[in-house]
Amino acid sequence: MSRKKKHKVTIRKISAAEAPSAQVVANDVLRDRRAEAARLKAQGAEVNADKRTGEILGAWRQDVFTIMRSRKGKPSAEYPKGKPSLSQRAYEAFRAHETDIQLAAGASGGERRPDFIRATTDGAPGQNITQEAIDAATRVKKTLQHLCPSDARLLSILMTGEKALAKNWRATVEAETGETADEGQTARIRALGENLIHARCVASAKPKTVANDAQPVEPHQKKVTWFRGPDFG
Repeated sequence: MSRKKKHKVTIRKISAAEAPSAQVVANDVLRDRRAEAARLKAQGAEVNADKRTGEILGAWRQDVFTIMRSRKGKPSAEYPKGKPSLSQRAYEAFRAHETDIQLAAGASGGERRPDFIRATTDGAPGQNITQEAIDAATRVKKTLQHLCPSDARLLSILMTGEKALAKNWRATVEAETGETADEGQTARIRALGENLIHARCVASAKPKTVANDAQPVEPHQKKVTWFRGPDFG
């Protein structure tokens, strides 16, 4: 009986030069993240990134609403550090209206075609619309109806494309209102924000329901309280 010769297995260690270390991979990721942050900043965005890992936590572009909310006016007894140029309620109203526009365009549904609005939940694939989108579109429409025509036009154009961004908003206000003074343009946005608060409250109010015992009465159901003609005295 013969015995098979056992072969000795040799495990060769891979040198650092042959395989990238974890540190090298981390450096590659860090470099890519920093490059992406630089690209966003070049487009005018504010970038919030982790200083240690370079991970981008958030990126946004300054618009007139953010600028006015953070800008302080002259100090007073009530506001020692200066009152913001835009109230918190007005700022939130602008953001809520902006969100409604995005929802109405199908931002919350992958099957929603942004360029096709339907007043039903039935339809072919890609044409369905959620109740959330319908409600948002209704609020947008009612909000604009409860603003004066000049406010409605200014709000609509500010919500279009890049018209409200830091580099564009003054030109937008001047084109829509004819206001050229810096303080006058700021005041126009401030007034629009306060009017928007009211318009959204009205647009978001639920309709009053009619009680069952207060249903409209048909003409033939009304009690007769007078007569006409010689035969009835």
